[in-house]
Amino acid sequence: MSEADVVGTIVLTVDGREFDCASVSPKFVTGKKPVATMNRQGRTRKKTKTTSSITLSVEVIIPESGDINWANIEDGRITIESLDGGHRTTYTGCEATDVSESYKLDGEAMRSIEMFAMDKITEGAA
Repeated sequence: MSEADVVGTIVLTVDGREFDCASVSPKFVTGKKPVATMNRQGRTRKKTKTTSSITLSVEVIIPESGDINWANIEDGRITIESLDGGHRTTYTGCEATDVSESYKLDGEAMRSIEMFAMDKITEGAA
């Protein structure tokens, strides 16, 4: 793992409150799709481009101050920052689509949240 891949913090911000996250997995859907057309070769020969989107799978650590209604997250923000603070990626306009619970014997209680983001902002060195 290179130094650029090492993450210092992952924070979910909702209504001014910050929640620590154990992990986040962004997925970018390009919007490119094949268009099946009838032709002699029996292959796809056309393509189209629709809207692109960002989906996130987030593991949030339940805070000691108590659980919140994770399904009602609207206009949240996820910030991923490097150890030295030189690189930051922020996903804005995050809204929850699915919420599930996760418990581990030797760890914190977690919530697994599937959400979409409206935008991605990258700051610092690439």
